[in-house]
Amino acid sequence: MPRLSTSGSSLMTPCRGESELKGVLTKVCPDALLEDSTVHHYYMMLASLIGGWLSEQSRLETSPVKNALLTMAKNLSQASALLSGLETGIRSNLETEITSRILNLLAMNPAIGSPESALVMLGALRQDADTVSHACLIAAFDLPSGPEKRGQKKKEWYTSFTKLLLTIAEDAGIRPTLYKDRHPDHESLNGWLLDAARELETFLPVEMRSPSDVARYKRLERSKARLREAQRRNFPSG
Repeated sequence: MPRLSTSGSSLMTPCRGESELKGVLTKVCPDALLEDSTVHHYYMMLASLIGGWLSEQSRLETSPVKNALLTMAKNLSQASALLSGLETGIRSNLETEITSRILNLLAMNPAIGSPESALVMLGALRQDADTVSHACLIAAFDLPSGPEKRGQKKKEWYTSFTKLLLTIAEDAGIRPTLYKDRHPDHESLNGWLLDAARELETFLPVEMRSPSDVARYKRLERSKARLREAQRRNFPSG
């Protein structure tokens, strides 16, 4: 089901405080000199990342929006037709009766004052209703209608999270390793990037956190690949 695109940007306070972030960064970057301004910058990057994720989750599906617009278009068009009973041309008894009753009641309103003024008001209302009805139709059919790609949606926000980790590593002069140690009976996942992700994910909402180290490793691996591909597109060799 297609969804409406998000607009603008938002910030959402991370699940832990800025002072706690400094402690975590000191843990994962023990030899780095962390200025408060740098910690604040990383904290705001986390806030922006969470805000973007929440905006993505709250995107409206196009189906209810389209249905509402089509309903409005239909209702406005029907109302305009029912108020046309005293105009020239072929009119049904229902349209004539409804328009006459509304016209008489409007004429009794001191702010309107006469059947002639009431008739002008109804004509303007019909014109506006037809204009808005047409706009609703255009808006409804302007919405995306093709289905989104099937399969699990790429966790694009995690790519931004990985980019933040890589930025922290670069600023601290740390090599952001990510590797597997293979043993005869098992395989262990290791690396600074995995350790840092485990620590910094605690600042994200529970729904954003990796359910296990295996899932976290896979997310990091895919995110690194996407970042390398993006870099190749932006800076092609040769």
